[in-house]
Amino acid sequence: MMKLTKNLFIGGALVSALALGATTAHADDMEWNGEENLSSEAQEAVDKAKQEFDGKVTEVEYEEDDGQRYYDIQLEKDDEDFDIKINADDLSVMEKDSDLDDDRDDDSDDDRDDDRDDDDDKEKSSNESKKAEKVESPENAVKLNKAFDKQTTKAIDKAKENFDGILESVSYEKDDGEAYYQVNLENKDEEYEVKFNAKDLKVIEEETDDDSDDDFKRLEKAQDVKVMSFKEAKELAEKEAEGKVDEWDYDVDDFDYDFEIDDKEVTINAKTGEIVEIED
Repeated sequence: MMKLTKNLFIGGALVSALALGATTAHADDMEWNGEENLSSEAQEAVDKAKQEFDGKVTEVEYEEDDGQRYYDIQLEKDDEDFDIKINADDLSVMEKDSDLDDDRDDDSDDDRDDDRDDDDDKEKSSNESKKAEKVESPENAVKLNKAFDKQTTKAIDKAKENFDGILESVSYEKDDGEAYYQVNLENKDEEYEVKFNAKDLKVIEEETDDDSDDDFKRLEKAQDVKVMSFKEAKELAEKEAEGKVDEWDYDVDDFDYDFEIDDKEVTINAKTGEIVEIED
């Protein structure tokens, strides 16, 4: 994967940069404050982001990764931050995540009404606690090597016997009724993909490719992050979609469980336990 090129935009500088098109070089470390004077392409991406989260846009970044163009847009509302990546070509949502705002203004309390009664303070404290619970790790969160069911874990371990790498993704899929696990591993120089028969874990096919991934350190760190277990995520997805999981996959770096249930796709953030998206 190519190293991400990040660019921030502000006012007229953004217009002059984006109006020339995606191939135009963008200046680094430019600040962007507000939504005025965005190019039509960037404004469409911002509008799409605001459909996903009703907040104030605080930052827009144009990025390219292996030829893929997208906007990384950050929004905030009350004490919550929202980060979303919008594909610059078709305006599809590539990734989104929410978190509490860790940069709250410590002086904001000075503007509060000193005569507010204790009941109001208690109610506010209760609401903030609920928000914190929303973004914390699930109660029974586990390390990645403990997250999956027995057969999936066997498939991952077997893949590691064949290739010295760490887990990038794992999925359970079907092809003409035949179920299989696909395990993707990666190290600093190569990536490995293998498909195992879901029943006996015999190798169906495997492939190794050269890979210079500048995000490998991020993938390494993701191995130690506590996440919701596959079992709990599956139960939550089935409850929301009112059906049984047919296929699924887990992306280590994005912390996303994706479940296919009948004609629906349910995405769950494994770090927070939140349902990110349900698509029909």
